[in-house]
Amino acid sequence: MKKITYIIASLLLIAGYSYGQGEVEANQFSRNDLYGTARAMSMGGAFGALGGDLTGVSINPAGIAVYRSSEIATTAVFNSEKFKAGDISNTKNKFNFHNLGFVGYFPTRNVNVPVVNFGFSYNKVKSFDREMGAFGADRNTSLMDYMSHVSTEAYGGAGVKPEIMQFDDNNKDYDPFLSGAPWLSVLGYQSYLINPNQDDKGYFYTPLHNESVNNVLNISEKGSIDVYDFTVGTSINNVLNLGVSLSVSDIYYNLYSQNSEDFATGTNAGFDLHNWITSEGNGVGVKLGLISRPINALRLGLSYHSPTWYSMRDRYSAEMIENVEQYVTIPDYEEGSTFSGEKRNDYNFKTPDKWTASAALVMGTNMILSLDYELTNYSSMKYSEPSGSRYASDYFALDNGYISSDFKTSSSVRAGFEYRFTPQLSGRLGYAWMQNPYTTTFKEDGNAMTAGATTAYRMEGDANHFTGGLGYRFNRNFYLDLAVVYKTQDDDLYSYANVYNDLGETYIDAAPYSLKNNSIKALLTLGYRF
Repeated sequence: MKKITYIIASLLLIAGYSYGQGEVEANQFSRNDLYGTARAMSMGGAFGALGGDLTGVSINPAGIAVYRSSEIATTAVFNSEKFKAGDISNTKNKFNFHNLGFVGYFPTRNVNVPVVNFGFSYNKVKSFDREMGAFGADRNTSLMDYMSHVSTEAYGGAGVKPEIMQFDDNNKDYDPFLSGAPWLSVLGYQSYLINPNQDDKGYFYTPLHNESVNNVLNISEKGSIDVYDFTVGTSINNVLNLGVSLSVSDIYYNLYSQNSEDFATGTNAGFDLHNWITSEGNGVGVKLGLISRPINALRLGLSYHSPTWYSMRDRYSAEMIENVEQYVTIPDYEEGSTFSGEKRNDYNFKTPDKWTASAALVMGTNMILSLDYELTNYSSMKYSEPSGSRYASDYFALDNGYISSDFKTSSSVRAGFEYRFTPQLSGRLGYAWMQNPYTTTFKEDGNAMTAGATTAYRMEGDANHFTGGLGYRFNRNFYLDLAVVYKTQDDDLYSYANVYNDLGETYIDAAPYSLKNNSIKALLTLGYRF
């Protein structure tokens, strides 16, 4: 079992690490949603061996060589996502455009290489727009226990010196949030939520009290990951299709979280921890693919997506607002707040690479069966220092070590079916399963490393997508596709991490909330071929 004690003690040896990146953020910047055109989504996204569709080209760039005409298409999406923890439900509704693309068909009049096609597509591969909340009454452990533990185990177990966590009236330039002390320690100490003590080992901290607390957790996220693909592909003897894409990606992510505790005794006694994080970055990667047609009815596809190399910038801030008048003996105490100010962190980030193997049966002109299997090694995610950074070359070594040990290679399976009732009308069904990327030990232990002073995080479960839709061709040029996607996923929502003692026994039980995540997407694609 990985001990949270060891993690925090080691991490905080590095000055200024308090607002470094974490493995939670690495995961959410690397995993995509099920995305694409309405036709592809209604077939579970299983288009790696089919081509002739913008989503198929995004999965496997060799799919662009299947086109025998030029095309322009766009997809509008309405998404309703619901998160429920206990009796607390949050629903987020949003309408936007997830897909836009163009394919140019260029016949060569060469028997061996009949086409060289070019294309551009935009896909919103992930949306961060969601809200979630939870309430826990009479909890036996508190965020104050976690703050005390972090502060005690810092600096190899010597604890944080109280003097470095204090603002200095004689030195207005001194900032305890840049002292190397954990931000949680500074916020907790300044708000009287943790008490310093000293022994022969150094400083150790205890919570303000050990009463039960009521916990309220609210998280609001916004943003998306957008990918722009520039693709070229060709066909060899109408048997083997080859394609390559240059992918440019853009990340915007904004997080606001509020972790509040009301004390069991006292009127309005308690505290609110607020966190703000904004992450922005641009990245580049390459996709390679091939599709083979050994017999007329069978399509076999293989594609490789390289890592995306991002240049990132984060902005962090945190605030603690407290009212503990009935618990302290400080003369003239007044409830107050401690604010970190905004800090910035620049870094590079590499996502994992991805392999997709695909197969499809095209039975005449009426029926298609397709299957995709995707493999992604999430343990290969990696942070690094930007060029010219003031940080040491091993600044992110611990982050990358935890990523390597806590994440695994995970699978996704997508299956689709299409039946053409008439030359104009088609019906489609599909299913997709996306495995969570965590090792079993990490998921069961629930001791993730997060960024800044954020302590709340979500451990995602496997996702199941049930899909269906219709397609209608008005004429040889203009078509319309509709799709509905229903997603279910069971997550664990943590207010803070579990902590274990040296024997592997639970020392601080975070008691995560069971979070139900369900969503319904309705998609409409309009396309024109010419």
